[in-house]
Amino acid sequence: MIFIPDVDRVVDAAALVEDIAAALRARKHVLPRKALEFGGVWFAPMAAYVEGMGIGAKLVGIYPGGRPSVRALAVLIDAHSGEPLALADATGLTGWRTAAASALAARLLGASADVVGVVGAGVQAEYHIRVFREVFKPSRIVVYSRSRAAELASRLGVEAAGIDEVLRADVVIAATNSREPVVRGASLRLGSLVVSVGAPRPVRELDDAVRARARCAVVDSPEAPEETDDVAGLELVLLEDLVSGRAACRRGEISLYKSVGYAPFDVAAIYHVYRRAREAGLGVQLVSS
Repeated sequence: MIFIPDVDRVVDAAALVEDIAAALRARKHVLPRKALEFGGVWFAPMAAYVEGMGIGAKLVGIYPGGRPSVRALAVLIDAHSGEPLALADATGLTGWRTAAASALAARLLGASADVVGVVGAGVQAEYHIRVFREVFKPSRIVVYSRSRAAELASRLGVEAAGIDEVLRADVVIAATNSREPVVRGASLRLGSLVVSVGAPRPVRELDDAVRARARCAVVDSPEAPEETDDVAGLELVLLEDLVSGRAACRRGEISLYKSVGYAPFDVAAIYHVYRRAREAGLGVQLVSS
């Protein structure tokens, strides 16, 4: 088994998008998610078997007092022998896989991504900027945060902007832990795509006007309507059904993708970094009995 402490060194964003698409098309078994919630903390084990990739499990928590607020650890196991193959710090990996799934949804929904707007400046915001820049090559990426936009923009070479400018982008990505809506439907451009990847309830990123203009939402997992109010009352289509062509999302004035996390994404992500780390001769070999 190898330990992969720095997944950023081995991830290829475009290839990860394809690995996630492959995982959604593959035969799989997914453990229903149950979360521990206490004192503002949300903690959950996420596990799945994906044919051709293996068994993956991730322990992930959202900690209001943490920096970063999301921390995770992932393991990949050979589904036939039970041999542990890889262990990885999945805090960054969660950012990569969430953003790659968002990019997949954006592609399938036919989004124009000439200008990408990001609300938030944490881990998810950073990895969405990285992935969307590599996959879509936008002409501009603008980011808004009440306190950290300038630092993130300077570090990643994008633009800090006001919230009104961000909400006028072709793709608007909300990556916050806000309990009050940060995306106002009335401010969105006709034909734009909203991507919401904030934490589960009580976090709420989208106001009622977003839902009214969307009509239909693509969601990443069957648990989404149980865990978030951001898609309440909407027609819902699973991302894996969109990938397979089994379903389509009726177009409204805008398009909407909501992510709360899905274990097959984690299997695809740990499989991706394991394969690439082995090919590059990276990772720390651990002794296993």
